[in-house]
This record gives sequence, C-alpha cells and structure tokens, in this order.
Amino acid sequence: MKALKSLFVFILSTLELICWAGMILSVLASVVSPLEYSWLPFFGLAFPFFLLGTVISLIRRLSIRLSQAIIPLLVLLLSWPLINRFVQPPFNSTEVSKYEKSINVMSYNVRLFDLYNWSEGSKTRDSIISLLQTRDVDIFCFQEFYHTNRKGIFETRDTLLQVLPTPYFQERYTHKMNGEQYFGVVTLSKYPIIQKGEIPFESDDNNFCIYSDIELGVDTFRVFNAHLASIRFQPEDYSELKTELSISGVKRMASKLQLAFEKRANQAEKVAAEISNSPHKVIVCGDFNDTPISYAYTTLSHDLTDSFVECGRGTGSTYVGDFPSFRIDYILHSPEMRAGQLKVLPQKFSDHHAIEAALWY
Repeated sequence: MKALKSLFVFILSTLELICWAGMILSVLASVVSPLEYSWLPFFGLAFPFFLLGTVISLIRRLSIRLSQAIIPLLVLLLSWPLINRFVQPPFNSTEVSKYEKSINVMSYNVRLFDLYNWSEGSKTRDSIISLLQTRDVDIFCFQEFYHTNRKGIFETRDTLLQVLPTPYFQERYTHKMNGEQYFGVVTLSKYPIIQKGEIPFESDDNNFCIYSDIELGVDTFRVFNAHLASIRFQPEDYSELKTELSISGVKRMASKLQLAFEKRANQAEKVAAEISNSPHKVIVCGDFNDTPISYAYTTLSHDLTDSFVECGRGTGSTYVGDFPSFRIDYILHSPEMRAGQLKVLPQKFSDHHAIEAALWY
C-alpha cells in the first residue's frame, strides 16, 4: 500500500511539473515567433489545460502546507497577463462615463453565408441577414464573405446594402470564380469611408486585410478588417478528431497547424506595421484564427486594447466548429477609447459567433 501511494504521489507530481512547464512555455509562445521555434505555439494552444492543472495543483498544495504552494503560485503570477487575456470574471466592466460619443462595431466570419449548404444553405443566409437587421451596429466587418453579380441567385452584398443603414462599403475578394462569384472580406459603414487601403499577404491568396478611414464628424477612425490564415483541415481531419486519432493523422494535422502558425506570424507582423503607421485612432476587427495565447495576437494587440479584456465575461469563445472552441475573433482599439460593452452573440448560423463592441471616445 505504501508503494502504491508513493507511485500515485510521483505520478501526480510529474503531472504538476508538466503543467507548470507548460504554463511557462505558453508565456514564451505568446512572444516568440513560430518562425524561430515551430513547436512552441502548440503550448499556447494547450494553455487552458495547463492553467486548469496548475490551479488544481495550487489548491492541492495549499491543503497540505502553504510552503508547498509557492511554485504553482509563482507560475500563475508569471502567467497572469495570459490568464487575463483568456478569461474574465462575470462582473467585468469598464467605466465610460467620461466619454461623450460611441460607435457600435461588429466582427463576423459568416462562412460564405452557408453557400455550400453546410447546414441549410439559403435559409442560413436569410437568418444571418435577419440577425444583422436586429443589431444596432454602425460598422460591420465580415470575413469569409460571399458575393455574386448574378441577380436573384444567393444575393448577399446588394441585399445587405438595401436592408442595413450602411450605404458605404469596402470589399476585397481573394477569389473570383466562374459565374462572377467572389470570396473575401467586406466592411459596411453607416458613415462615409474617405480612404481605403489593402494589406496583401504574400504566398496566401486565401486571406487578406483591408482598412477603411471612416469619418464621424470631426473624428476619423481607421478600421482594419483582417482574416488571417486558416488551418485548412480537411473532412478526414475532422473525422479523425471525432473518432480515433492515428499517428499519421496526428502528424498530418500537426504539420497543418505549424504551417498556419507561421503564416499568421508573418501576416500579423505586416498588419501591425500598418496599424502603427495609422494617422487616426484605430479599430481592428477580424478572425485571427489564433487564440489570445499566441504570437499573432500579441503582435496585433501591441499598443491596443482588447474589448473582451475590458468588459467581456468568461472565456468569450467565438469558434463553434468541429475543432475545440476558442476565442479567435477580436475587436481591438486604440487606448484612447473604451469598450463599454462586448457581446458574443449566441446564434450559430456560422462556425463563428458574431461579436459586437460599443466603443466610446
């Protein structure tokens, strides 16, 4: 019995060490480019599990002796900036009373409005459009947007321009297919867009970033709408995730994840350079396809404020597809502004939730 107890303690202590080390490596994963250490981002991806293990370790050790809890406590303190990005208390809020004006912004990956009938095709498109009509939003930023010039056939952009109070728009399509079908990113605005810009991503035609200078009276905001590189899992990958993983399947998926981490690192650096050069206050919306514990997020949020960190609650998960749920959609803004409200809409018309922020300035 004594030998069995010793074995149990040894296994438990080993698991604790793994969690502590994982937390430290997660911190590094958030600041070191995947181009330098391609294996490091996987620790950032596993951060929630390391965090849970470390919290359990802290509680267990506190119940034994205070001195035994020093290491997990120090690990949690060192990782606090990451924890703050990852989860917020249910009473989280921010003070906006000193600000006089606000603007409501939405970011939404609409997954082509269900063009390929992942769920219910045109019914889903109509549901998305109906949802958008109910929201009091001044600026919409869409990713994975689909548009066709063929009248009466799965119309999206022209319909939105008719039913939403946002007559100004900027679009950039990464693909054009037969029959005048377009796929890309679109920004719709209630206020005039006085200048437009594009940030192409070399060697990645599937993703893009645009920015729009939007004029609100005497104020001008530069609104970035970014869609960073996807993992591009195929049906067989998702099938294995739901059933039994093979060694070859793990290697294949790890390779795709690694390539996507590296692509997003380059893309985030390029967008961040444009953000730093903006002559106006900045709003950054988009599907980053990466968690808050990532180099891409750290790069893009540098010198900006995350609306979720200000006034979000819980973990704010936005992805609802087959892969484990994470927060990968964001609304960031210049530090002179404040987010008075951040909502993750519950509707599941896409594999992403729409997010909204009321930004005060």
